[in-house]
Amino acid sequence: MSKFKLVLKDTAIYGVGMSLQKIIGFLLLPFYTRALSPAEYGVLDSLSTFAFFITVILSLGIDGATGRFFFLGKTEEYKKDILSTSLTIRVVTQVPILFIACFFANPISELLFRTQDYSWAVIATFLIIPCQTLNQLQDLIYRYYRKLWQFTIMIAVRSVVIPLLGILFVVVFKWGVLGARLATLGSTFVMLIFSYLAVSRVVVSLKRYDHQAAKGMLKFGIPLIFAGLIGWVNAVSDRFFLLHYSSLGEIGFYSIASSFSQPIQLLNVALEMSLSVLIFDFFSKEQDYNKPETKKFQTDMWHIYLLIGVPIAFVISIFSVDLIDMVTTKEYLLSALAMPWLLLSHLLVFSTTLTGNGMTLMVQSKPYVIILVVAASVNVGLNFIFVPMWGFIGAAITTVISNFVYFIFAYFWSQKVYYIKRSFIKPVIYVLVVMALGILVPYMQIELDYPISVWLRIIMAILISGIPLFIPNYRRLIASQINKLSFK
Repeated sequence: MSKFKLVLKDTAIYGVGMSLQKIIGFLLLPFYTRALSPAEYGVLDSLSTFAFFITVILSLGIDGATGRFFFLGKTEEYKKDILSTSLTIRVVTQVPILFIACFFANPISELLFRTQDYSWAVIATFLIIPCQTLNQLQDLIYRYYRKLWQFTIMIAVRSVVIPLLGILFVVVFKWGVLGARLATLGSTFVMLIFSYLAVSRVVVSLKRYDHQAAKGMLKFGIPLIFAGLIGWVNAVSDRFFLLHYSSLGEIGFYSIASSFSQPIQLLNVALEMSLSVLIFDFFSKEQDYNKPETKKFQTDMWHIYLLIGVPIAFVISIFSVDLIDMVTTKEYLLSALAMPWLLLSHLLVFSTTLTGNGMTLMVQSKPYVIILVVAASVNVGLNFIFVPMWGFIGAAITTVISNFVYFIFAYFWSQKVYYIKRSFIKPVIYVLVVMALGILVPYMQIELDYPISVWLRIIMAILISGIPLFIPNYRRLIASQINKLSFK
């Protein structure tokens, strides 16, 4: 089977599974936005951001180290040792610390929200973190052993449990933010048990802990802690700027905009789960030192991603006002102003994943720290300026600028250690020009109160989707990949 067919197959299966979860989660929006105010939605989003911060610190960069050492393994026993060692590190470094942290829920709630009303939600968040981290390991096992359908079944079960608990705790019992956190905790714990019994118990065991492997993994992973922290600053710290300079309601608008950008996030996650494994596999197996086939594959995947992702992001952007009005309430309508910016940010982030991964392939984790320091510094500096001026829209703009800086630095540093001959300027211009138009449409509708007909926007979407057909390189790429899809 060709590389492209493998990507298509894996991405489709992962996409089906993740789509189930995202669709069900998206269907919760009408319930949550009617049961929670924008301010309560802001609290919920802030707790998720806080959990992300804690997870980055306690994870010790072990996810990245697990993947890199797993694919360096030559025997099945060694690979199981790596996964088991990863499990041991997660349990030892997280469970005791987070248990102790629960006793400080009151001051943490006071620090974050100037009230102790959310102390129990903070405790639920601390309990969620180790469950999610262990689930992440089990997700890696599904991916590394390419147990695609088992993964899809697991996601399907999760997609049923999450909304049932969410509606029960938030809508029926009216437990507000705490109910939403308990729904996440319950579903995460159920999936942890399900995945362990279904797959992981035959692969991992605390008895297989390898001290030497742990030393190597931590040596590789610990620099990624700093990269992760800086990545957190770059990706989600804007919520705390909004919390300080603006209000919880603004965070609610920002969170809703993020929720409606999920189609691109879904595409990114499905491709990441497929490509990260396949690229490592192709790289390790290709005998030619220069890896020409792997490099061509990476370039083709970036271009194909843009051909799919940019039109999707554009369509969501120009219909953002209609989507929010249809799914939520008019109270959340301003969220449409941030949606195109966040969609553009997601395109830049995954473009970095596809074009800036040469450092990972060459087992160099430290450059990521330097690059992320630069991007995070830009993010923090601009947040001090943009958030007081423009609120949640300023936060979205800052996110785009910092991710663009990250993309540029990661791209050229990766080229330095792992050179790939490819077109760079045209794809970047294509993304920026199309998304600039996508930003303009909701701005005109909301800020200028200028109506734009649905038919005009449909025509715009068709024209934008067809632009690549007039670019020779893209036209040849499309034709070649269609030919490869022949299943003779």
